[in-house]
Amino acid sequence: MSVQDRISTMLTATDAAVRRRAAEEFMGLNSASGEVITAFAKGLSDEDKGVRDICALALVRLGNDATHVNARSVAQAIAPLITHEDIEVRNLAGDVLIKLGSDAVDALYPYLQDSKADNRKFACDIVGLSNNPAAIPHVRAILTDEDDNVRCAAVEALGFLKASDLLGDIIAMYDDEAVRPYVVAAIGNIGGKQAQEFLLNIMDETDEFVQIAAIDALAVCADEIGIAHKLLALLPKAGEDVQPVLLRTMYSIAFRLQVAVELPKDMRRIAQQALTDDDPDTRIAGLLALGQSYEEEDIPALLHEITQNNPETQQHILSVVLSNSAPAVAREFFDRVFAALLDANLQISELLGFLTALVPNVSGENSAIALQAVTRQYQAVIQDHRREIVEFLLAVSRDEAIRLLSDEITSGQQHRIEDATQFAEFYNIREIVLP
Repeated sequence: MSVQDRISTMLTATDAAVRRRAAEEFMGLNSASGEVITAFAKGLSDEDKGVRDICALALVRLGNDATHVNARSVAQAIAPLITHEDIEVRNLAGDVLIKLGSDAVDALYPYLQDSKADNRKFACDIVGLSNNPAAIPHVRAILTDEDDNVRCAAVEALGFLKASDLLGDIIAMYDDEAVRPYVVAAIGNIGGKQAQEFLLNIMDETDEFVQIAAIDALAVCADEIGIAHKLLALLPKAGEDVQPVLLRTMYSIAFRLQVAVELPKDMRRIAQQALTDDDPDTRIAGLLALGQSYEEEDIPALLHEITQNNPETQQHILSVVLSNSAPAVAREFFDRVFAALLDANLQISELLGFLTALVPNVSGENSAIALQAVTRQYQAVIQDHRREIVEFLLAVSRDEAIRLLSDEITSGQQHRIEDATQFAEFYNIREIVLP
């Protein structure tokens, strides 16, 4: 079958399955001629999603050649589709252009001056993600566009493109309320001393949305621990909606710079509140802010995080409770943690797995507290969980496992005796006298 016949089948066959098959076979030929690229570009607007997806994949593959020649040709063929009336076609074309990266920008420059504002904005969005600094002058030209959305897109794009030479121009747009949040974010993406100073200055704004935008921007660009300390000083005076964002940014900066920031004891409530936030990064900041030793007042917030089922934070919490916290804290925590997991319809298996690794390395009373808490759960859980508890005890304290099963066998309750006997036989525990 000739190339023209394959193209005709892919684009005009009435059966979508036939068009899909033709597109797949065509893609397998790895042909990169102009007519092939044009055909795949036309396929992006096929009524069948399967055909569109195959053509998109083919165009991305064709565009990833070492010479970059194909990428430019592909971009030229696809660019007109960003003005398509069908939003799905527009978005698909945009996705392909973004994947082509810096090679796509030349094809998009004309659309930055399109008569329709939506097209100018969409083209600018793609250019901003191109990582091609050559695009900066073209984007700068639409900073004064009459349309608010286009100006927002231009500012955002310049931030992504790290247009440091235009930082002054972007800061000057701060008074334009329509673009202000984008200005703040772009300043953060560009970074540098001037950017950091500006962001710290606007922390005095009464508008909490502006404050939060500035804090988020500092999370991206701050390069000295002194900024985290300045945010810490603002923390007790900030509004309740701003405090979690401040905390998240402080610990983001500290983590990036590998420097510890200690939260004063009188601000511990803020960390506890952060641990109940919907945002995972905010909860992690709250956890870090609680430090390497917990207090009884921390336990409700810690249990909330345990039920979020994040293995890393679960393991961290268990380690701090066992290794560094007072016995009263460990006792209260382990008295409540299993019920919290079961109430949230979560398995206790992973928690027992972490304890299996942690308990043998812990000296002192907390190790015994954890063992006792696990043992108390034996009667409260289903058989599969009881098996896991027996396995845990055998791994960390064989004597405790023997004592538990021996007590069960002498309990006088038939179902308990049967379970314990089954476990003793399965795990070959010869020290237990079976009935």
